[in-house]
Amino acid sequence: MSEGKPPREPLAGHEVLRSSRLDEVREAGARLFAPHHLTLLGRDARLDTRLNAVQIGSVTIGWVRYGAGVRIVVDEMAGSYQVNVPLTGRMEISSAGETITSTSARPALLLPGGSYVGRWSDECEQLAVNVDRAALETELEHLLGRPVAAPIRFEFGMDLGDPTAQSWLTALRLVVSESERPGSLVQDPRAARHIEHLLTTGLLLSQPHNYSSALLEPQPTPGPRAVRQAIEVIESNLDQPLTAPDLASAVGVSVRALQEGFRRYVGVPPMSYLREMRLARVHEELATAEPDSSLTVTSVACRWGFLHLGRFAGAYQKKYGVLPSQTLHADAHGPRPPDQPVACNGLAGARNG
Repeated sequence: MSEGKPPREPLAGHEVLRSSRLDEVREAGARLFAPHHLTLLGRDARLDTRLNAVQIGSVTIGWVRYGAGVRIVVDEMAGSYQVNVPLTGRMEISSAGETITSTSARPALLLPGGSYVGRWSDECEQLAVNVDRAALETELEHLLGRPVAAPIRFEFGMDLGDPTAQSWLTALRLVVSESERPGSLVQDPRAARHIEHLLTTGLLLSQPHNYSSALLEPQPTPGPRAVRQAIEVIESNLDQPLTAPDLASAVGVSVRALQEGFRRYVGVPPMSYLREMRLARVHEELATAEPDSSLTVTSVACRWGFLHLGRFAGAYQKKYGVLPSQTLHADAHGPRPPDQPVACNGLAGARNG
């Protein structure tokens, strides 16, 4: 009876290191995550390190297995936050007099400037998520609508019994899984900004920290002028990878305030409005294409920011009643499905106010 294949490594298509040499492993870990001291636990222990990693904007996701028990000392986390998510085994980690046992049910979160001592069990494998400090603080400022005065201080352990923490971990696993697929959208710059935003904003909303209560405070609703400005930004940048924080920053309000303003004056969230405008541009381009044109639905959809073609086709058919390919190949003299503008609640006032 033949043995089954070993399970595929996470991020297998993004190999960084295969090594049994301590110096090589230390150097790779310092380059990707943080400078540290690495020693083996046990006289007869042998290092068999495997490290895979992918970078998405300000976020680095790595999978690491040492193949032996190790002790890691980080004198100071340099400029980044790090979430350690054991997939197998466990890690005991200590900082500032506090020690937790990190397992698949309780990831550990390391802070910039902190010092840490960790002991990995022999069978421990981890996903390590590094987030640039400046980028995370900028994301928080977008959510709050004001500057951040003090560093973000997350709680040491992440409780995966909390539904929002579970949701963040599910998103992380999805990103890891998609990163392993050939031609994945994770590596497309137009999609990467949204994925980075998902992981950073999700972390801020799911893990308790010293700004968590501020994120729950009521936000003032912006007036029509701010909404009008956001609409102008959207309509001038339909082919760009816009996110809600990008829009909020452009008009000087918080993300939550912008969403409330769109709900009141437009009737849909800002990202839904963006999608509707992009669908309209795709429809216009397909409907006016010359019969002998080499234009394709895929090229038009991608040009206007639709990178998941299945979802795009479903949204297009829901809006226009036909598939995009039917619009492209319709008889040049036959009827075309009419444009359907977004239903607005006071949008005219927002444009003129």
